[in-house]
Amino acid sequence: MRTIAHLIAFAVFTLSHGLAAAQTYPSKPVRIIVTNPPGGTVDILARTVGDHLGKTLGQPFVVENRPGANGNIGAELLTKGPADGYTLMVGPPGPFAINASLFSKLPYNPSTDFAPVSLLAVAPLVLVVNPSVPAKNLEELLRWIREQGRVSYASQGLASTGQLAMELLKSMTGVQMDHVPYKGSAPAIADLVAGHVKVAFDNTTSSLPHVRRGALRAIAVAEKRRLEAAPDIPTVDEQGLKGFEATPWFGIAARAGTSRDIVERLSAEIAVGLKEPETQKKFFNLGVELRGTTPEEFASTIRIETEKWGRIVKLSGARLD
Repeated sequence: MRTIAHLIAFAVFTLSHGLAAAQTYPSKPVRIIVTNPPGGTVDILARTVGDHLGKTLGQPFVVENRPGANGNIGAELLTKGPADGYTLMVGPPGPFAINASLFSKLPYNPSTDFAPVSLLAVAPLVLVVNPSVPAKNLEELLRWIREQGRVSYASQGLASTGQLAMELLKSMTGVQMDHVPYKGSAPAIADLVAGHVKVAFDNTTSSLPHVRRGALRAIAVAEKRRLEAAPDIPTVDEQGLKGFEATPWFGIAARAGTSRDIVERLSAEIAVGLKEPETQKKFFNLGVELRGTTPEEFASTIRIETEKWGRIVKLSGARLD
């Protein structure tokens, strides 16, 4: 009976301690680690979320870009720090769901070291080409690549969603292309616009503005349905490669062990911020679908996406060992 009483007392203490922590949180600036360089979708989302949280919670949420190793550098920083809610991480599927299939050994455990906070957004990939490429659709692009012998394609980095999508395309069509990895979307798209590389799968945030001004041509969307923001761009699936889908998403997490009350408070505040009309309009025009989920929903997404991206990694043959 004493054991049961002690357990009850401990549970009450833990609950009251967590509630007190959430009520006083944050009492100092919060660090948001971004696993990608400045200028891309992940960075824009993180800064938007950070601005909103700073205004509503009364402390600065400071974005710190720590790119490298497909998100492993940022993830390791988060998971090796204290579980107090004062360090968060915003990233794409890499550190959450892809890297377990790409690396034989990681400096963290994606399934146990994160406290999922919220799925922030989904940003489908668009297959884009430099306007000098004489192709208007997927069939013409594949024919042109074969005629050239070898063509260089850009990606946001080694084992990025852009590379995996292109490797999947290669495996399904047999075309040969040389991979040119960049440190993020911004430099990759800059070189694509300049014509130094000819083809890329890139996020809508980075690519659609260039498509709309004619600096790039959109060939296909790597989604199962067309984009609401750009309904004239057909999908890869409807152009003959049935079942082709490679859709990046972006989420925010704390370190495992962070007070449940803090995680839930952050999740609720983020959901409110992502529903603001100006924020919705801003990201809709970039082809990004804002979400804002519960921690449980994001955890479920990570589990499902880990399996899905694992299949894509296997088909592509990509490894980073």
